[in-house]
Amino acid sequence: MEKLIVKFKGKEEPVVYNVVTFLRSSSKVKEVLFSDVGNLKFHPLTEWYEEVYANVSKGEGDGSSKAYESKYERENIALPKEMAKEIVEVATSLKGCTIDFVDRCNEVLDFDLHKKLNNKYGFTGAKRLYNIFKIN
Repeated sequence: MEKLIVKFKGKEEPVVYNVVTFLRSSSKVKEVLFSDVGNLKFHPLTEWYEEVYANVSKGEGDGSSKAYESKYERENIALPKEMAKEIVEVATSLKGCTIDFVDRCNEVLDFDLHKKLNNKYGFTGAKRLYNIFKIN
């Protein structure tokens, strides 16, 4: 529940409350603690109430999500022992994927890592290492 709309007896307009887990002291917006919603709904002066839930605000989907799918196929090439620690470190930190790093990797690999990375380095290249090598 994101908001609670309450119409009190004797008042013309209903009051809209944001349902929160903690109150902000200087808030200009009416707020009610999640734990106090029941008290407000069943208060003797409450004529009616309506609970408003958040809707999906973007896209045309049904609100469900799916796992990330890379546009590259997973190659699962075994990590070379000489560079395994360094490759895993770059792939997990997403930093350090430079041309010099790829040149050092190419010395022990039997394929051109520059081509596999499509000459993209930095964050993009480091992410791509997961699809090239067998890193779990």
